Amino acid sequence: MPESSALYRRYRPQTFAAIVGQEHVTRTLKNAIGSGQVAHAYLLAGSRGIGKTTIARLIAKAVNCTKAKDGEPCDRCENCVAIRDGTFLDLIEIDAASNRGIDEMRDLRDKVRFAPSQGQYKVYVIDEAHQLTSEAFNALLKTLEEPPPHVIFVLATTESGKIPATIVSRTQRFDLRRIPYKGVVAQLAKICEQEGLKCEPAALEAIARHAQGSLRDAESVLDMVAAFSEGGIKLADVDELLGVSEWEETAALFDALAANDGAAGVRLVGKLVDEGRDLRLFVKRAIDHTRALVLASASGKPPETASEGVAAKIAEQAPKFPLARLAAIAKRLIETEQHLKTSEGTPLPLELAILDLVTQPGVTGPATHSPPRRDAAPPARSSASAPADRGTPTRAQSRPLERAGVIDLAARRAQSTLTLADVQKAWAEMVAHVKEQSVGKASQLVKAEPVTVDGTTVVIGFDNDFARAYWQDRYRTELEQGLSERLSLTVRVRCVVQTLPADAPSPAEDPMLRAALETFRRPERILEIE
Repeated sequence: MPESSALYRRYRPQTFAAIVGQEHVTRTLKNAIGSGQVAHAYLLAGSRGIGKTTIARLIAKAVNCTKAKDGEPCDRCENCVAIRDGTFLDLIEIDAASNRGIDEMRDLRDKVRFAPSQGQYKVYVIDEAHQLTSEAFNALLKTLEEPPPHVIFVLATTESGKIPATIVSRTQRFDLRRIPYKGVVAQLAKICEQEGLKCEPAALEAIARHAQGSLRDAESVLDMVAAFSEGGIKLADVDELLGVSEWEETAALFDALAANDGAAGVRLVGKLVDEGRDLRLFVKRAIDHTRALVLASASGKPPETASEGVAAKIAEQAPKFPLARLAAIAKRLIETEQHLKTSEGTPLPLELAILDLVTQPGVTGPATHSPPRRDAAPPARSSASAPADRGTPTRAQSRPLERAGVIDLAARRAQSTLTLADVQKAWAEMVAHVKEQSVGKASQLVKAEPVTVDGTTVVIGFDNDFARAYWQDRYRTELEQGLSERLSLTVRVRCVVQTLPADAPSPAEDPMLRAALETFRRPERILEIE
């Protein structure tokens, strides 16, 4: 056994029976090959690391094995050994990422005419087939329509939607699934046993969760951790190597959200930053935690991937979150994960998301709160008349934030005196910054401008509904983040279409019109399209 090779290569399955988690595919292929019903083309679709290339090679082994039984290759005959060692002349693997043009497909079309050199079939495996050009697909289509009887094509792809329907219709398609969590853990434990590695079960579970259904990724991580660890693989080793945020930290975040304690949430983010943690990875774990809470609320039990400790915490937290609030949390976390990609290392997108989630009206906790006392005074106003600005915290909510240094008294005073001039200055700075990042986005923003300020809500006017909808629906949070950073307080943005007289020049063309335009921009002249 070549000790220097990677684990995922040494433990690549050599028979259909050894494939993990794809029984719906392997059983069909074995039965078809065993009965002599071999197709001339197959399409294997699915995410990375789940067995597409391995199954493609097994098809080549099964159809060329001289001692195959019921479609299962023996893995001992000359042809099987040659395929396993990569020396079988009739197995041709093509990387479509680097051989994607029409010339390569024409060359393939010329070569398929030649008879096999060693086995009964020549098997062409085209990996990442979706990267072929349209012309290359057309050239391949000619061969698939009238293939030689001694040729089998196996197309593997992670993006089946990019494969033309004309190609798909001429293949037998198999959609591979992500490897089940328990299957990944079991395979890792089997490898550890055969390698003589001591490994904590919790460490294997952490690796399996990180791999997200990719067995190859899990085996690669196990290989790295084994080289990194001393005296056995421990959960702490996995966390240190991968930078994985422990589940206790995501649980602590949701404890803070359940208590509407924005200060605790922000302090947690600060702790992660101080420790050099990957905030995007933390947010991804928080998204998984949200899903676990949804499953627990809907089915009464946490997901199978949850360990005993995680399951207990999920069961404790689930009653505290109505499904409507979990939906809002999931949506905001997904947006935050995207914003962290371009935030240049600042934790502000996550901090703003936490503050937003604890100040939203109507989602401040579960329906199981204690009922009001009978002698309590009635509320001053109904919920229907509650402030509409979800970004402005109440006085009670602000106190813990002030203690954490998130919102100080000066910032609170600034919120009440925010002027249009302040916003216009911040807007100009933000547009200049956007121009450095994306000329396309900036070209739309230079035609828009702040219209008015309502508390901490900034109304941005666009000259057409397409631009308004584009920024309101897709990038409103980006505008809120940019203005909040420059104004040093949390603001919300509402995008509208502002109407101007047909003969009115642009304010950019005539600065003298700006003062008059303030009078023109009365609420009744703004057409809000929500």
